[in-house]
Amino acid sequence: MLCWQLWSEFLLEWNLTRRYWFDTLAGLLASILFFYSMVLGLENLTPEGLASLGLDLGPLLLVFAAFNLVVGTFQSIAYSVQSEAALGTLEHLGLARGGLLRQLLLRALVRGLQGITTSALVLLPLALLLGVRLAPAPWWPLSLLLLYLAALGFALGMGALALHFKRVEGFFTIVQFLFLPYFFSLVRFAPWMTPLPFAPGTQLLKLALTGEGAFPGLLLLAFVQALLFLGAGLFAMAWVYAAVRRRGLLGRY
Repeated sequence: MLCWQLWSEFLLEWNLTRRYWFDTLAGLLASILFFYSMVLGLENLTPEGLASLGLDLGPLLLVFAAFNLVVGTFQSIAYSVQSEAALGTLEHLGLARGGLLRQLLLRALVRGLQGITTSALVLLPLALLLGVRLAPAPWWPLSLLLLYLAALGFALGMGALALHFKRVEGFFTIVQFLFLPYFFSLVRFAPWMTPLPFAPGTQLLKLALTGEGAFPGLLLLAFVQALLFLGAGLFAMAWVYAAVRRRGLLGRY
């Protein structure tokens, strides 16, 4: 039954992508133009370009890819809750086998795969356009998985907010704008940044996609951080889900 539920979410996402293909392509183009415009702006700040600012285009692009992945993932569950609530089908989704939380997790996994694909479709054209050389190490899927799991845990926490408040676009806009300077500060990675949220996963992804070796300590910290984010997110989601059901707020928009 779990496989059928997962397959239904794949079919739903495929049909939405196929039906709204123009919007999907526009979103990809918007991400590519956003980063390219930002690079052109930074290049024109000084006559010497990015070098005078102490920035390297390769790490900047890889951090942007990590930013895209995290932002796309953390919004997925909350926007699912919000759209289902707007349609009046949130309570119906809760009647799925395993309950609402399992169905939202399955949907998040499917959208996570879509987010990874989207990040790749943004990263590769930009790398070609800007002349950034990528040399993925054999362990790059592990770095991607650890960053995604941490983002999924954060997404569960944001989904808990959406379960209670239903409309959260304004708050998410604030979070997204805060994430932008935060992630770009990780371009110049320093050892003291290691415990920061998403920092070990982002640094591992940078190392993996440039062909460098993994640091066991960084791998361990990224793994522990992903587990902590997942645990906290699941707890928050389960607690808020029980609270809104108890207060009769689940289907009230």
